Amino acid sequence: MSLRTKLSLFLSAFLLLMVILAVGTFYISGKLSKELIVLQSVGGMEYILNFLRVISGLIAFTAIMSVFLIIVTRRAISEPFKELLKATERISEGDLSYRIRMDRKDEFGIIAKRFDDMVGKLEVLYENELLREKHALEAKKRMDILFDSVQGGIITLGKDYRIISVNKYVENLMNKTALEMTGKNSMEVFHEDGGICPHCVAKATFETGEVNTTAQKGNLKDITYYAELSAYPIKDETGEVVECVVFVQDITERMLYHEEILSLYKEVTQTKEYLEGIIENSADAIITSDLNGIITSWNIGAEKIYGFAGLEAMGRFLPFVPAFLLDVEKEYIEKIKKGEVLKDIETLRQRKDGTIIEVSLTLSPIKDVGGEVIGISGISRDISEKKRVEKELVRRNQELSRLFFISSAMRGTLELDRLLRMVLTAVTMSDGLGFNRAILFLVDENKGVLKGAMGVGPASHEEAWQIWERLSLEKKTLPDIMRDIETGPLRKDSFLDRLSLGIEISLSDETILTKAVKEKRPFNIQDVREEPLPDAVLIQQLGTQAYAVVPLISRDKVIGILWVDNLFNRKPIGEEDMRFLAAFSNHVATAIESARLFEQVSLTEQELENIFESISDMVYFNTRDYVVKSINKAVSKRLGKPPEEIIGKKCYEVFHGRNEPWPECPHHKTVETKKAFVEEVEDTNLGGTFITSSSPIFDSTGEFIGTVHVVRDITELKNLKEKLLIRERMAALGEVAARVAHEIRNPLVSVGGFAKRLEKKLGGNLKEYAGIIAREVERLEGILNEILSFVKETRLAKEMVNPGRLIDGVISLIKSDLDARRIVLVRESGEPHEVYIDPNRVKEAMLNILTNAVQAVGTNGTIFVKTYIKDNDAVIEIKDTGRGISEEDLPLIFDPFFTTKGAGTGLGLAITHRIIEEHKGRIEVESRPDMGSIFRVFIPLK
Repeated sequence: MSLRTKLSLFLSAFLLLMVILAVGTFYISGKLSKELIVLQSVGGMEYILNFLRVISGLIAFTAIMSVFLIIVTRRAISEPFKELLKATERISEGDLSYRIRMDRKDEFGIIAKRFDDMVGKLEVLYENELLREKHALEAKKRMDILFDSVQGGIITLGKDYRIISVNKYVENLMNKTALEMTGKNSMEVFHEDGGICPHCVAKATFETGEVNTTAQKGNLKDITYYAELSAYPIKDETGEVVECVVFVQDITERMLYHEEILSLYKEVTQTKEYLEGIIENSADAIITSDLNGIITSWNIGAEKIYGFAGLEAMGRFLPFVPAFLLDVEKEYIEKIKKGEVLKDIETLRQRKDGTIIEVSLTLSPIKDVGGEVIGISGISRDISEKKRVEKELVRRNQELSRLFFISSAMRGTLELDRLLRMVLTAVTMSDGLGFNRAILFLVDENKGVLKGAMGVGPASHEEAWQIWERLSLEKKTLPDIMRDIETGPLRKDSFLDRLSLGIEISLSDETILTKAVKEKRPFNIQDVREEPLPDAVLIQQLGTQAYAVVPLISRDKVIGILWVDNLFNRKPIGEEDMRFLAAFSNHVATAIESARLFEQVSLTEQELENIFESISDMVYFNTRDYVVKSINKAVSKRLGKPPEEIIGKKCYEVFHGRNEPWPECPHHKTVETKKAFVEEVEDTNLGGTFITSSSPIFDSTGEFIGTVHVVRDITELKNLKEKLLIRERMAALGEVAARVAHEIRNPLVSVGGFAKRLEKKLGGNLKEYAGIIAREVERLEGILNEILSFVKETRLAKEMVNPGRLIDGVISLIKSDLDARRIVLVRESGEPHEVYIDPNRVKEAMLNILTNAVQAVGTNGTIFVKTYIKDNDAVIEIKDTGRGISEEDLPLIFDPFFTTKGAGTGLGLAITHRIIEEHKGRIEVESRPDMGSIFRVFIPLK
């Protein structure tokens, strides 16, 4: 029963009671008026009392019914209101779990149910709000941690340039608390104390609404400070910039390192110019080629030696190699590919006119910074004249080569591949720029193409999630990331990497990539189907539908293109992404240019160093103050000192052993005159004769700064020429002696014959005189025979001979003389061996040496004869205890006609020396006055 029905019944009952009461009263009143008349006559007081009782009962009944109706009505109305009041009090106290739960079917039941439903929804909203507030507090806490822990400064500025907030980095940078800076004008805080200007970059952002980046230089605590400031706008709902967030990044180390690289590059370039001048003025042919033998560089010395101009030789396969030596040359190339250095190769070369010349060749590998052989450096010298002298004198002088030297003072290593890998990985990191895939194209100006250099990105959706999980930057250090790059899914042979390396686009093609290069601006292609200049290669091979390209600009020059897309998550590339990518590309371009510059310098350095180290002559640089600045290995080897003991010292102390400049030194003359000098110098300190070339070095302003020296030891060559001259004079003398001997011999034979006949027929004193004549004639005939033996050409009759048995035969010839002089001969023999010699000629040589030993010992001495093998030679050693040879005479003992004895021709040792030389052997002599002598004869076993 509804509340409305209950109220209606209650009012109806109440009205009925009132009607009954009114009718009863009316009836009783009428009855009373009639009865009163009767009562007046009858006098019935009893009746009146009974009537009054009835009236009282009626009134009592009416009152009881009224009270009952009121009680019933109150229960029906007031109790639901109490429940509602109680519920509102509990809810106001925060108890949203309280419910009325009234099982009534009337309006109060409906109100209670709807009230409970409303409170339930309110409870859900309240719990959601509490959860939202909790998440907001956690997010704020995380943002505060990120704000204060970021590696860089963050400053928030209002439109009036007052500081709204700063992070811990800025507090440490300015040595002020955030409270001291907040609310103050940016110019007041940073201009006075910091030297940086966040409001300057913020001003442009307030005016344009765009992200702005600038680099600034300041001075903090008397220390130069470089910072990169980037301003990002914060806009209201109308799009107006109301605040600006300025990020401050410390780039001091990077800027100082960049300046250092530029300084080092300038120094290397200057050194390179010096060395290029040396190469161009070198008399040697300095040639470089690729691993296929194609000529890549050709100096003036090569043009003079081979006759080919540079343009004629460049790009050809070794045009100076004769056809019959091509196979040998290819073998050399294979050895160079393995990293071998081939030194002092004597071979044949063909000039342009077809003339065959002899050259000394040194081949060295040219390696890149990674140690991989990428080319061949060859230094060749025309030794035709030298070989002619060498054939006459059995030995040759080593070839002279010019020097290239490069010195790189760059510290550390900039690996381009590792740098590119890190750049592209950062672009594709989920916590980095967040693109799905990235490819780096580099401009090849020589070929006029854009060439894919490296690619990073997954090949499928599954691989994409694995990569994003593995290479997340969160809680990872740089070594961890590098290890992931080297060993993780983004290895160098990934699908996208191999694909990118095969992409090559001509700069003359009309594509988005080439347009970005030409116009030096980025492009964001939202849909390739609507693009009039699509990159067909990228669309076909990569399957991309939308992508972005950003040019990499360094020094106002495009060096490459960075290509990105979001193929797998289909996320559109927005304007913020493009701005962020463009800002990032500026750093990438600078880093790549530095790495390429370093690689180029390293490659040039390696090439020049290989050339430099392959030169055998002494080459060194001096300053104008006579200080040795740089040397090659030949200098260190010649002086027998490590480079650190030579460099930095005065040249006249190191090379000439003097305390002041030597007036005869070409360097001294060059310092005085600023002109080049090439002179032959006798240097007792170095011990020899040298051809010294000293050339002045000038800087870019023309100021004299030092000299470069190339020093060739020509001591042996000079000695060979002197010996050749002596031999030519002796040949002429021998020819004269031979003619004189022939003219004298016939009359002398007649005189000797007649003297012997007279000796037989005469007697007395005449017989004695004739005997003296005959003996003297025999002695003269012996001298003539010795002279003729020395000057005549003898053909060797070689056979295999045991040198021990040969020397034993010689000893037997002088046995009687040894016994007569009481000389003891000690014989020692090594292992049996044989040599290919003319036994008669060698026996004559050994007899001369043993005879001299007997004469030197005189009497009561000892002679030691020993035969043995040393290295590849058979050795016959003859040692005596005689008077020895003076230091002055020792160099002259093999000269013809030299003798210290009163008798003899002085040709014995000269003939001995000639015989041993005819057998390609040599003689070594050790002797000291009164200490005896040792003669060692070396004859090759083969």
